[in-house]
Amino acid sequence: MGTRTAAWLGVMILAGTAMATDPTYAWRYYRPGNTGIQGDYCDAIWIGPDNDPWIGGYDASFEEGGLAKFVQSENRWINVSNVDHPEIGHPNDTGTTRVRDITPDAQGNLWMGTGRGVLKFNPIIGPSSLKHYTATNSPWPGGWVTNIEIAPDGTIWASGYATVWGGGGLMRFNPATSTWTYLGSSRPENLAIQPKPSGGYYVWAADGTGSIGQAQRYDSATQAWTTIPGTSGNPRNLPGNKCVDTGGNMWVYRVLADNFNAVLDCRRPDGTWIGVSPPPGGGGEVLRVTGPTQALAISGGQVRRYNGSSWLSLGDWGNINWTYDLAMDSTGAVWASGVGGAAKRNPATGAWQRYRVTNTSQFDSFNNDLALDPITGGIYACANAGPGAGGMVSFDGVRWTGFNDLNYGLGKPWPFPTDNSEAVYVRPSNGNVVVNPMFNGTKSYDGTNWSNVPGGSSDVVAYTEDSLGRLWGLGEYFSLGIYQNGGFTNYQIAAWGQSMRPDPDRPGTVWANAGYEVARTDGSYRFTRTIDNFPELTSQSDTFWGMAPARDGVVWLGCSVMLGAGGSGGGLIRLDADTGAYTMMKFEDGWALPGAYVTPLATSPDGRVWMVYINSYQYFDGGLCWYDPATGAVGAFPGPVDGAAQWGGLPHTQIKDMEVREIPGGYELWMSCLSRGIAVLTVTYPSCQADFNGDGFVNGDDYDAFAALFDAGDAGADFNHDGFVNGNDYDAFAEAFEGGC
Repeated sequence: MGTRTAAWLGVMILAGTAMATDPTYAWRYYRPGNTGIQGDYCDAIWIGPDNDPWIGGYDASFEEGGLAKFVQSENRWINVSNVDHPEIGHPNDTGTTRVRDITPDAQGNLWMGTGRGVLKFNPIIGPSSLKHYTATNSPWPGGWVTNIEIAPDGTIWASGYATVWGGGGLMRFNPATSTWTYLGSSRPENLAIQPKPSGGYYVWAADGTGSIGQAQRYDSATQAWTTIPGTSGNPRNLPGNKCVDTGGNMWVYRVLADNFNAVLDCRRPDGTWIGVSPPPGGGGEVLRVTGPTQALAISGGQVRRYNGSSWLSLGDWGNINWTYDLAMDSTGAVWASGVGGAAKRNPATGAWQRYRVTNTSQFDSFNNDLALDPITGGIYACANAGPGAGGMVSFDGVRWTGFNDLNYGLGKPWPFPTDNSEAVYVRPSNGNVVVNPMFNGTKSYDGTNWSNVPGGSSDVVAYTEDSLGRLWGLGEYFSLGIYQNGGFTNYQIAAWGQSMRPDPDRPGTVWANAGYEVARTDGSYRFTRTIDNFPELTSQSDTFWGMAPARDGVVWLGCSVMLGAGGSGGGLIRLDADTGAYTMMKFEDGWALPGAYVTPLATSPDGRVWMVYINSYQYFDGGLCWYDPATGAVGAFPGPVDGAAQWGGLPHTQIKDMEVREIPGGYELWMSCLSRGIAVLTVTYPSCQADFNGDGFVNGDDYDAFAALFDAGDAGADFNHDGFVNGNDYDAFAEAFEGGC
């Protein structure tokens, strides 16, 4: 027995060393600006050769977005966002994500006009091809680029207007020399490039449809500009971008005989006019050509198509005032975009299908609660996209589904009189989703239908299911109990509810904490501690801050220590429910943890306790940290100062919920970071063969499995698979951990 105890100590030390081996960390994020259509403001569309659209979209509230492709055959979105790709621009720079124009060149690059210059992207290469030309790396004076045209010789022409952050004007890029030339601010904003009958091309610069001015024309042969008088029979105003059709005809407003008014017409390369009939209702505010003498125009929300001889009504796409782009694919399907997302018209039925953040995206930046689905591997999150557009979202690993009344047939219903939800949970026993539509009690969704779960608080803050399959609810005030037999049995808890988790070991038991009490209970058995049970604390000022249950009856609690033992700061309590014993680490004693206060959120398979830390009371100036009780090791991921936008790392210190998912070789921490949506931290350990218990996870519970079997003298404890049990298995185990496993 003594020999085995000595061996035991060696294993514990080696296991501690193994757990201290630095894992690798990787972050990813899910926000309105980098999921789905990437925002409800969509200024530009380009239809690729595969008939799938690339749409410029952005979340105006946070200046996050960029470009997204809708892969229609798979109902998924490919996102190219500044949330993930710094080259697009920092959210502090208003306009950097706002794509106003998309133009392809012969090499497959997309050239985009943005609020901060010109963005280049090659869809075949991917995000590594992103290049943003701004006032910092080009002659562009910094204003808003609204038009990009590409000439037959491959030169790129870009124009735009001045803003409070920079000037406007005209620029030209020569791919042969990779140089930009600024051509001044004296040219009108709208551009069109038209072939000359004799070869070469014209660059037309003109005002938009809402102003009266004179068109200017650049001749590629003479490299000179000419001003075209705004008199009868001459072109004057361009009705948008891409005004030259595949026949070389330029759609432009022609001045009438009164030398003042103008009408939309089509000008051939030789200067003669085709004579286009006026679109009903005016039209032409946004016009896009689709073929020889064929075009799309918008009037209010009505989209019309000119087929070469007359205008055909295509119906209202869904926005009556703010349409910014139109496009048509090779099948005749028409797309429109603007404020309120985008829509596609089915050429066979004439029906418009809307696409918005509400039915394509993770549409909230302030998700109250998260729930991992242990059956499908997906997740659910409380979410709110605005009045009448709130409720919940789900994610299957590829696509987001919205539960709201603005899903346009592509989501799920939300039949509750509220735009938000407070708590959500997926029941492992049956896969049903339970949720608290804010102040509306508990509802259950079985994948098809909603039903009411009677009883309990009207404002549940947490759900969990115990190992017996019983659903528990923790209310905002004094409510903790079980939903069963058509009602709710309340066992109460002191003050406001914070969090609840199933006990990892004790059957039918849960842990719950509130501001003044932590309880471990199965409904009959109850272990409880209040603030008054800790001499270091006082109920006059101190409260519990978060809870993280561990194995063997242990729970980790955060707390404030304001007036109890003297000094101001936080505490971290390790409480053993089996013995009633506890230990407390305190900031005032010079703990090894970062910050002055900590809030435990979860324990992970490697034994770490994950916590939020802050430096100042009730101020979010800290980050995320972990503590390994076995080794005393501590690690931290500081949050951004004042919650500022940043790339990589923890996006915000205020973490409302954290859920842990085991994956091969490690685990994921799913976090609701208020104001920054959902963040996921993936923790993986070095790959090796130390999966002794065969559960597909290395370095996590392998030590515990080895210990339990070895201590029990299990005849099947052949960890190194050499055919001999309990012989040299310890040596194999030790060597594996010494090798970095």
